[in-house]
Amino acid sequence: MNFDFKNMDQYSDEEFLNSLPGVDMPYSKSKDEVWTEMFSEIKDEQKPKKKTRRLWLAYSAAAIMLLFISMAAFMRFYTESVICPRGEHLSFLLPDNSRVELNANSSLIYRPYWWQFSRQVEFEGEAFFNISKGNRFDIISRHGVTSILGTSFNINTRKNNYKVTCFTGKVKVLSNLTNEEVVLFPKDFASINRNGQIELKSGINANEKIMWRDHIFFFTATPIKHVFDEIELQYDIRIVKNNLEKIPYTGNFKKSTSVDEVLNLVCLPLGLEFSKVSSKKYIVGSKQVK
Repeated sequence: MNFDFKNMDQYSDEEFLNSLPGVDMPYSKSKDEVWTEMFSEIKDEQKPKKKTRRLWLAYSAAAIMLLFISMAAFMRFYTESVICPRGEHLSFLLPDNSRVELNANSSLIYRPYWWQFSRQVEFEGEAFFNISKGNRFDIISRHGVTSILGTSFNINTRKNNYKVTCFTGKVKVLSNLTNEEVVLFPKDFASINRNGQIELKSGINANEKIMWRDHIFFFTATPIKHVFDEIELQYDIRIVKNNLEKIPYTGNFKKSTSVDEVLNLVCLPLGLEFSKVSSKKYIVGSKQVK
C-alpha cells in the first residue's frame, strides 16, 4: 500500500501502522540471558581492579621493607664521638649508664641506636671505665680488644702502648696481632708489646694507675721521654727534647702546679734544663757545662 503522507487524515490508525516498513531485529534475548551477560561484564570490569590492588599491596610491602632496612642500617652504623682534647679531662655516661672518665687527648666512638643489641666502643687514649652489669661489653683499639661483663678498669692505648689494669670484676684482654688472650682479676695488669705478646703482672698497686683521675701523675722508673709526653698532654704544650738519654724518672706532680714548676721539678734532679720559647713551646736538654 502506497501511503500518501500529505493526506494522512483520510487513513485510519490501522492502515497507517500497516503501511510502515517491516524491521528485522538482529537477535532477541530472554531476561535471564540479559542478566547473565550483565553480571559477566561486571566481573570482567572488576578483574583489572583486583590486579591493580595486588600490585599496590606489593609496592606498599616493598616500600615498608625498604624503610625497615634503611632504619636498621641507620641504627647499626650511626655513630657518635666523644673527644677529650689535650689539657682536659672529661666524664661521660654511655646509654646503659656505664661511666667513662677520659684522660687528655682521648676519643671514644659508639653506636647509640644499636646499643641495646651490642655494647661496643672504639677507643684510643686513656680512660677509666666503670661498666654497668649487662651483656658483653667490648672496647676495640688498634692493638687489642678488652671484653667485660660488669667491672671497673683502666685502659691506656697510646701510640704503640696497650695497658689494662683491672680494679673490680674480671677483664679479658685479646691481642689483635697474635690472638693471644688473658683474663685479668683485681690488681692484675696486662700490657701488649710491639710483637703482640701479652705480659701479665699480678698484685700491683692499682691505685697508681688511676691517680690521673685526681689530676696527680705518678711515675716509677719511667723513661723521661714518656714523662715529658704526659706533661705535653696535660698542659697542651709542645716540648722539644734534645739529646735525652733513656733516663728513668720516679716522682709525681699535680695538675694544679704550673707547667714551669713541673718542668723544674722533673729536670732539676736529672741534671736537665729547660727554656721557654713561648706559652706553648719549651725546649729541654742536658745542662751545658760552663
